Amino acid sequence: MLSAIISRECLSNILNLRFIVGLVLCVIISVACVMILTHDYQQEMADYNLRVNLQDEFLSKYAHRNRIGGMITSQKPPERFRPLIIGIPREANLGSFDDNPLPVLFPPLDFLFIVTIIMSLLAMLFSYDAITGERQRGTLRLVISNSIPRAKILLAKFIGGTASLLIPFILSLLAGALYISINPAIQWDGSAWAEFSLLIAASVTFISLFYLLGLMVSTFSRYSSTSILTCLFLWVLLILVIPNMCPFISAQLYRIPSINKIERQVEHLLDTERDELGRKFSREVLKKFATQYGVIYSEFESLEFGGLWGRCSPENRKATQQRAAADPEFKAMVDAFREQINQAWTKANRIQREKAEKISHDRDTKVAAQNKIAKNLTCISPCANFIYVATDLTGTGLRSFDYFDWLDGEYGKMFWPYLQRKVQDAMKKDPTFETNSFLDISDRPRFVFKEEPLRDKLDAVLPYWGILVLFNVVFFVAAFAGFMRYDVR
Repeated sequence: MLSAIISRECLSNILNLRFIVGLVLCVIISVACVMILTHDYQQEMADYNLRVNLQDEFLSKYAHRNRIGGMITSQKPPERFRPLIIGIPREANLGSFDDNPLPVLFPPLDFLFIVTIIMSLLAMLFSYDAITGERQRGTLRLVISNSIPRAKILLAKFIGGTASLLIPFILSLLAGALYISINPAIQWDGSAWAEFSLLIAASVTFISLFYLLGLMVSTFSRYSSTSILTCLFLWVLLILVIPNMCPFISAQLYRIPSINKIERQVEHLLDTERDELGRKFSREVLKKFATQYGVIYSEFESLEFGGLWGRCSPENRKATQQRAAADPEFKAMVDAFREQINQAWTKANRIQREKAEKISHDRDTKVAAQNKIAKNLTCISPCANFIYVATDLTGTGLRSFDYFDWLDGEYGKMFWPYLQRKVQDAMKKDPTFETNSFLDISDRPRFVFKEEPLRDKLDAVLPYWGILVLFNVVFFVAAFAGFMRYDVR
């Protein structure tokens, strides 16, 4: 009897006009989204390759010691799930804004929009009259009169309704997956398809949740008109209101200073104050060398310090090299001067960097606390939980920023020791090598982006996925409680 009710519920939904509308809507929007976002993905990949090539070309010509730090920027390729999910683009990926500014005003559709907006609405439209509709038509009395346990009736309606609802969704996904698999610009490996499968499973969990919500409302409503209005109210509350209000509530509960103000303060520490402190330490070095070396220092000073401190003409730089090559005592002084000037600026950099790091750390700690409060508050909404699961699982969400920063830090652990060795080798070869000298770093280690392991992603999303499952259980239990007290008279 259970299978008969499931078949009846599924067939009833399939023959309904809303099923046809849902099917056409899902397939058309899904295919259109994948095609449009794939085109954007190809453009972003071309922009990424261009940025990498331009950086390599620029470093091959202008890799001066004092500029390399600002020139080396780890480039992140567009996410491999970009043809499905827009995610959170980095500033470097927004270069096409001038070409097409309209998406900023009218965001393009993506997989998240299809699931959170279209499918959740369809789920409630499929289920809002699952009980009240049959009661108004008088068929519910006949079903219950067959001595079938109400739990089985409710379970059958859930299974049949969800199955019929998932048909348009699965067909649209198959169409999108087919387009992705035959497009040569998209190279998904086994882990990507595994993430895609898990994404579908999470989507089914989310869609069934809203079907159960509509079913629950239907068991507590006497009329279909009341049920649909209640469903729409809950949908707006869970999908639109709660996720958008929680960040503002968090900002009021946990106030932090203006981020722009803190950034300006850090910039002042690392720029103006650093230069002032470096010049102060350098003047102390000049005074020390003037006392220690006397006449030799005066000669060195007349040569504009060979470019080791301040500006220097090419003639004086060349004369300093010749003088150092001819006089070991002069060369020893030049080497000592360069070392102590570098130490002075290193000390200034360290002092100011420690101050800036403390300010930045305090800011990051407060921002992280505020974001954590906002994220915890948004978990009240199943929409937020699904978005966290989908974006973190596919590497298109907030977690991808932290992971990329970690990769960038690991790359820095390789690059900066390499750069230090290159500078030391250059200083040994050329006594007048200074901050404005060109440094060949063509053999430097390259930054290579690697996808986060699927196991780590799963560990991160399981709590949010668990909340979605919990919502399913709560709504089913509530629907069961409402159905048990349902009076069919």
